Amino acid sequence: MNTTTNQNGILSHLQGKAVSAHRNISFSPERRGEQMVKEYGDELTSDMAELANGGASEESVNDYKARYERYFSSYLHAKSNTFSVMITGAGNFPVRRHEKANRSEQKHYEIFREWRQRAKKAILRKAKPAATYKSELERYRAELAAMQRNHELMKEGNKRISKAKKTGEDLTQYLTETFGIAPHMIEWTMKFGFGLQNNNANMKRVEDMIKTLEQKEAMKEENPITKYTFEGGYLLVNYEVDRLQVFFDGRPTPEELAAWKAKGLNSYNWSPSAKAWQRKITANALWHVKRMLPQLTKVS
Repeated sequence: MNTTTNQNGILSHLQGKAVSAHRNISFSPERRGEQMVKEYGDELTSDMAELANGGASEESVNDYKARYERYFSSYLHAKSNTFSVMITGAGNFPVRRHEKANRSEQKHYEIFREWRQRAKKAILRKAKPAATYKSELERYRAELAAMQRNHELMKEGNKRISKAKKTGEDLTQYLTETFGIAPHMIEWTMKFGFGLQNNNANMKRVEDMIKTLEQKEAMKEENPITKYTFEGGYLLVNYEVDRLQVFFDGRPTPEELAAWKAKGLNSYNWSPSAKAWQRKITANALWHVKRMLPQLTKVS
């Protein structure tokens, strides 16, 4: 076994675990394990560079690295329970245990990859300047267009994979060029294909967000801040900061605050910087105001 190639790699401490993960599915577990650690290590290195270039703090990048390693290690553990009849032999082959192990491997892999996309997006979003309705609209419209294109590509990809399983066609070049599938993921993609179950729901979610942002942008242009008074304070519908803000004339007593929370203030968060109780503007929040503050007088 060559132990020098990846000895300085970012995930080299997991190489033994990667070799074990291939022990019952490959005739060359050492080579496959070393290759897998290198490829995932390259991916992690690229991710960390992407986060750093996107403005993420050193602490956030290091936290991402630690969590990536934990998810990768968990995936390797699940993979180590899988086996191939070509390696173990066909005698008394435990079909049910084989299927269970495959499902576990798939689940751990999907959790790992979904976490990676969510974590990178969240870290980069946090590092970006404050968003506006217009910038968010542009982002969601671009995201929706990409999701729609990718959905159609995935449907076609599943057809090609299904056909290739029957004909034996090598789809490595197609999967690499069309979907950017990394070499270490070709086998997994051919095995499980592309999941489409959540695509429509995700696209509908983005479409709804676009409609909401369009409405908010229109309201901001027409009347960015509307003030209403009530006995003991006032309410701002503040589209400039996308918040409903409740201000009291004086500091409520604990008893008064408890009464307000019982009316609905418990769904608001206290903002020390704004010195107000506030929540994000949504249709439900605007409807709820009428119940919490039935006696409102519009000022501006």
